[in-house]
Amino acid sequence: MAEYDKENIPEATVKKVNVILNLPEMNIEAVKSASGALAGVYKWAAVMMKYHELLKIVNPRRIKVAEMKAELKIVREQLAIKMKQLADVEETLATLQAELDRNEEEGRRLDNKIGDCKLKLSRAGKIITGLEGEKTRWTETVAALAAEFELLVGNSLVAAGMVAYGGAFTMRFRHSMETTWVDTIKKLGIKVQEGCSML
Repeated sequence: MAEYDKENIPEATVKKVNVILNLPEMNIEAVKSASGALAGVYKWAAVMMKYHELLKIVNPRRIKVAEMKAELKIVREQLAIKMKQLADVEETLATLQAELDRNEEEGRRLDNKIGDCKLKLSRAGKIITGLEGEKTRWTETVAALAAEFELLVGNSLVAAGMVAYGGAFTMRFRHSMETTWVDTIKKLGIKVQEGCSML
């Protein structure tokens, strides 16, 4: 009895045993009076039938649990992939933030440089006034500086773009990038030197 496969009792056997167990004359007292040894078999058979009925409830739940475990495994695998993607995005974001910080610092440096240029232009005007004999030469110099000053932002954008992004590409592709940037800068209304190039 110990080795009996109680998990897989054939339905035909269950029907036959239940017919016998449900007979009016089949009860534990009647079986005991017929044979003490047979009473143990009667109890065992009754327990097996109850166990079989319980399996009808438990087995679908076991199957459901197995399905849910399989689904959980898939969800956990997908979660691991998403977590890896999130870590990659956060790493990229940190890199971009560091680059933004560097660019903002460079922007502040350029702003300071522009301020210095304005101050120098102002001082140059005062010197021109004081040096009438040098007025023509100084006027031409100031005009040239003013023209360069107007081009400073646009030229700096092209230079910064090439320094930041152009190093790893071919000459032809870098030239294409510069041309695209110059056209875009002009569309934005920022002045840039004609033919502006890192060359």
